[in-house]
Amino acid sequence: MELEQALRERFSCRRFLDQPVALEQVRTLAALAQRLPSWGNTQPSKLYAVGGEKARAVRENLVTAMQSGSPQAPDIAMPASFEGALMDRYRDLGRALFKELGIGREDHNQRAAHYANNFDAFGAPCLLYVTVPKGQTSYVVLDAGAYVTGLCLAAASLGLATCILAALARFPEEVRKVVPIPPQEAILIGVALGYADPEAPANRFRSERLPLEQVLTSFDL
Repeated sequence: MELEQALRERFSCRRFLDQPVALEQVRTLAALAQRLPSWGNTQPSKLYAVGGEKARAVRENLVTAMQSGSPQAPDIAMPASFEGALMDRYRDLGRALFKELGIGREDHNQRAAHYANNFDAFGAPCLLYVTVPKGQTSYVVLDAGAYVTGLCLAAASLGLATCILAALARFPEEVRKVVPIPPQEAILIGVALGYADPEAPANRFRSERLPLEQVLTSFDL
């Protein structure tokens, strides 16, 4: 798959098939993501790939922690909310997705189930955890963001689906109960990886993008 095709066709997968991802595929997409730039070639990101029973254990731990009301303590602070146009787009995404799924505004049970599915990584057979060193400048997060983008585009080029999920990083100690991620590394984000379920209504959904005119400002071009 060419880069332009991967950029256009990649989407946030919200239901995965129960089909394992081969280690060789993970190694390939990780090697491709390594080509993404970082400040002064510092390469701050580390990748932990978790499959099989360990992936299921992590997902179960996260769902249990969420449903029990355990306090969230992510290694890297997450936004409590957004403001202005950012909040408008955040809300619009939720409304559009629930409409696609046929979940009504008053259907609290289905909404709660969907929220729990985030922590279950939508059934993904493989979880990718990206970490950065603790105590570093926020620019290491910028570099890691580029790395995560590389992972997702590389996965698309291999016919794999992804979903970047903050939910997978909200209870880092539940992750560490299964995956020995060193405490000096901050768990930045989790990425669900696997094969998309083509029959799942959620996988028909595509989020909108702003018109280019609202994003690009050019000078002397």
